[in-house]
This record gives sequence, structure tokens and C-alpha cells, in this order.
Amino acid sequence: MTKKLKMKNNDLKNNFSSMPREEKINVLLDYAKECYKNGHKPSKKEIRRKFHVEIYNYFDNTPDYHRKAGIEVSLRNYPKEEAKKMIIDFVQNKAKENHFPMRKEIEKELGIHLASYFINLKELYYNSGVDYTLVDNVKKRKILEANTHKPMELGEQKESIEKFIRDGFTSGFYPGVRQIQKSLNLAFYNLYDDIFEAYKDAGVEYTRPSPILLGKEKEEAFTKIVKELFTKMGFSIIRVAIESDKDFNRYADMTIKDKEGKIYLVEIKAYRKDYCITKREFQQLANYLIKEKVPRGIFITTSNSKKCEFQQINFINGERLMDFLEFYDMFHYFEQIHWIQNSRVNSKEREEYRQIIKNKILEYAKTRNFIVSKREIQEKFRIDLRSIFGEEKPYEKLKKELEILSSFAP
Repeated sequence: MTKKLKMKNNDLKNNFSSMPREEKINVLLDYAKECYKNGHKPSKKEIRRKFHVEIYNYFDNTPDYHRKAGIEVSLRNYPKEEAKKMIIDFVQNKAKENHFPMRKEIEKELGIHLASYFINLKELYYNSGVDYTLVDNVKKRKILEANTHKPMELGEQKESIEKFIRDGFTSGFYPGVRQIQKSLNLAFYNLYDDIFEAYKDAGVEYTRPSPILLGKEKEEAFTKIVKELFTKMGFSIIRVAIESDKDFNRYADMTIKDKEGKIYLVEIKAYRKDYCITKREFQQLANYLIKEKVPRGIFITTSNSKKCEFQQINFINGERLMDFLEFYDMFHYFEQIHWIQNSRVNSKEREEYRQIIKNKILEYAKTRNFIVSKREIQEKFRIDLRSIFGEEKPYEKLKKELEILSSFAP
């Protein structure tokens, strides 16, 4: 790194303003190269913050800046209309080769999210002047191929799944259905009824964190990020719900204090980026504020939802969150945020796991002569009963099942 780049930000801004134009350009290019070595590409916002200048005063645009710094240019850095034209060109060129790419291939090849540019794949093909029925034919052929296998081929597919599970387990992780299907390019549910059957055939005990618990993994990862972010912003962390041994699922997710001693309650929601946050979720935080007699709250999430109608709540959505992480040089968390925003929970696995937990709760209740409190169950299994028995009257539903079970007890 050059001496100029080792200066403190304020000194750098002051020195930068007095430099000749060519020297400024060289400093900006050196900065881009250094950023790229550290694993990220500087954005126009970052340049504005670091140097108090607009990138357009020295380069045509962000792609031009990256290109001249010798950095691979991401399609998403181009102006939207220009990027759309490049996506259309990609589809047209593939069509000339009699290949009709679908959404996943386009996104992987170009490093984009298609929904940022087109309503759907059909609109892209329409704008490309390529008949979309050709894509439908590809889909139908793939479905047909996935369902027409000789017994020998099915046996080989099962063996490949079992080997994949064993190899994953040996490496310290538990492959899920989506990962198996994507890695081996086969239809899992043509071969097994559920993930547990596959693990049993592979001779591996399935103790992977449940998909309910993929949600918990996201929650824990995001909470760690939020703690560090608020600390860098100058807040003191008073309480974190998931780290509390008592009442971990009651009250706000976090309580923080600013330098002036003002208390804030924080709700932390690790959601997919396209998740739409409901008024009810904001209302929950508003209720906590009233109950705790705290005037202000913060709702921070990875979702890109836009609106919060509650004046007493400072809403930080996924887009603002990324700006804060960039401002406080927390680039190393970008990958985790993208994982939280994009990973999906398989609904079938989630239901299977929910049933397993329910059975464990019922078995535990047996050992307690069917007399257990809501609080006891939640603290014992570290869950919210609503996640197992539904939002409406979950404890009543549990008690009803216990009554039925106890009537058959010897």
C-alpha cells in the first residue's frame, strides 16, 4: 500500500483535495487495487466517503474505474439499461448456439440477480426476441429425463447420494436436499421419501441442524454482526436475548445504550431479501417499547422491505445495513449477509424436523407425568412453541395433544 493510502482518512481527504488531477487518478486506482487484494471492489459510495469526490469526475463510470484499475468488472456495476442490453446479448448469443439458458444459469454466468433487471425470465426472452416456448421445451425435457431411469441408473444415483453424504459427513458438514440435488444434478425425491431415509442408507446419523434451525443459524450469525456493528457505532450492549439463559425468547432481541445513556430496544430479523415485513412485526417492537417504557427502538433486518409506519422505530433494512457495514469497514460480513438474504429453507425438511421436535416434547412430557409448563418446554428445548404448534394458542394445542396421549398411558 502506498504512503498516501496509509494516511488517516481525514488527512487523506485534505491532501487529496490539493493534489493535481493525474495524481488523484493514480491514488484512486491504487486504492481500487488495494481493495481488490482485500476481497472487495470499491463502490462510488465508498469513494465519496473516503475521498469526498465523485467517481464521475475522474472516470466515465464505476465499470470504467474498475477496468482501468485492472479489476474484473461486475455486470451489476454498469448502468441498468446498459446491463440489460448485455444480458439480452448473452441470451441472444446462446440462442444462436441452440442453447436456451434458464434463470439459474444466467445469474451464475453473469453474477447478477435477474429480478433486478427483468420481471421474470419470460420478459427477458421477449425483449431478446427469442421464443420463450423453446425454454418451456427444455424444462419439459429435463422433467422427463429426471423421471425416466432404468433400475440400474436409479441404483447408481442412490449410491452417488450416499457417497456424497458420507464424504460431507467426513468433512464435517451435513448435506441437505438442495445441496445434493444441485451438486449431483438429480431429483432427490424420485429416490427417497425424505432426507432421513437417505442418511440411514448412507449409514450416517442425521444430526444436522434442522431447517427450522437454519433459521436459528441465520439468527445467531446476524446477531453477531449486529452486535459488532452497534459497538462500532458507539453503543453499549446491555442484553442479547439469544445469549440469555432466562427468558431468551421474551422481550426485544437486544437492548443497547448510547453514549448519552439513552436506552434502545432492538428487533433483529434475519430474513430473505425479498421477505415483506408485516405491520404486526413492527407492532411487536412498539408493544415492547410501551411495556418497558422506552421511547425509541431499532428494527434491523436483512430484508429489503421499504416501509415502517411507526415514528418511534428507526428502521434499518438490508440496503441501509449494507451501507452501514461499508461505512464501518465491515466488508468481511458481506458474504454472510448475502447467505442470510438468499438461502432458502426446504419446507418438507422443515416439517419433518418440526415433527421430530414435537415428538421429543411429548416424550419429555411423559417423563413429567404430562404436567409441563409453557416456559419449562421453551427453556428446555430452546424454542418458541409457536414454531412447532403454530401461531395461534400453541400451548393449548400442546395440552390437547398431552391429554390425548395421557389417556392411552398405562
